[in-house]
Amino acid sequence: MKRHAQCPIAKAKKFTSPNLAYVEPLPVESRETAPNERIVALFTGLTVEVCDPVAIEKLSLGGCFGQGTLSRSFPKSVREPGSKNKEEVIRRRVLERREEWRRKYGTVGGSGRVRALEDEVEAQLTSGAIAPWQLKFAVVEKRVDPFPVAEYLSLMFEESLFLVRELKCLEVRTLDGVVIAEKDLIERFSKLNRNFLASYAGYLYMKSKNWIIKSGLKFGGDFILYQKGPQFFHASYIVLIEPHRKGQKLPECCHYLDSYDFHGFNRIAETTAKDLLVLEIHFPDDLDPADCAAGLDRLKEFKVSEVLPRHHNYAANRISQQASTSGCK
Repeated sequence: MKRHAQCPIAKAKKFTSPNLAYVEPLPVESRETAPNERIVALFTGLTVEVCDPVAIEKLSLGGCFGQGTLSRSFPKSVREPGSKNKEEVIRRRVLERREEWRRKYGTVGGSGRVRALEDEVEAQLTSGAIAPWQLKFAVVEKRVDPFPVAEYLSLMFEESLFLVRELKCLEVRTLDGVVIAEKDLIERFSKLNRNFLASYAGYLYMKSKNWIIKSGLKFGGDFILYQKGPQFFHASYIVLIEPHRKGQKLPECCHYLDSYDFHGFNRIAETTAKDLLVLEIHFPDDLDPADCAAGLDRLKEFKVSEVLPRHHNYAANRISQQASTSGCK
């Protein structure tokens, strides 16, 4: 089966947790939440985090929003219900860091217990001599957790505004508990990300095509796209956002695909079995790109172009031409 650029064949995961096998497309009301009750998130100055366990489960299993602060994808409380009562296995250096935090911040250790890996076991785990699932059979030291670290759900700025503005199921507050108005929230996001308006337009465009969108920081891009969800498939695309106005690339763009950068992005995409997708966000000619509030009111006037760059392999192309020529004889 050939792989088509517009409809790539997603690589399926080897295992999907039964707890993640069924996910709603959007957050839905549950029996534990009152009708029209909004989820509360905290703006820390750099991130937007949801702390309530019920809200974390609702957003994670309702649209795959957010990422666990201590996980690569879904929070552990969602992947493994009941794991809160289990003893956490941590490396010794993590235990020492938590003890340092307790001395620095004066936090009293909780009642939870952790299992610290011995140096020999940690060396075997690092070298691959033992697998992570074999840690329960390894010799570990049981200790009282000196500085319990809770796992929260971290939302991207684009996800946060989508839940606030479009779905109206989220309200963002400061650390003091003050609700941040939508206009103020947009200003805060645009100060931290000068390309936020173009990123949000690209996020809505991809969301309208039923993609599951996650941060692409790990791969050097703006977003990565999943079919159905990260629990079912590996990511299909690495997305780069390029804002344009009057046919010219705006200086706010942080991606310039010259020959050097193109080879770098293309190598990352090929190594991780993904495709590179460049979204050109074309602003209206009479719109100031710095005015995010006015831009959000005129999102329908934006135009999006999809660019799928390809690295031309001369040797592979020559072989394919010879094969097609020999097949015609």
